[in-house]
Amino acid sequence: MTTTPSTTIVSNLRSLTSSTSNTLRSAGAAGMDVAGMLPLALSKANELKACLTLIVRAVDAADGNLQTLDNILASLT
Repeated sequence: MTTTPSTTIVSNLRSLTSSTSNTLRSAGAAGMDVAGMLPLALSKANELKACLTLIVRAVDAADGNLQTLDNILASLT
């Protein structure tokens, strides 16, 4: 399985356009609010970045997780 960098995920979320009426109708029939879910996904990605920023500020420099958290934050920029 290949992985997609989070920078690509966030960039793709930002570049989404409105769904077609067929997509909205089909998703609506399945009980999904696609028009609402797509902006929500971007807001959650931004929320993740904000939460990680707060965590990094509190992590001790000797903590082994600091570098990993910094790498995740850098990829979300």
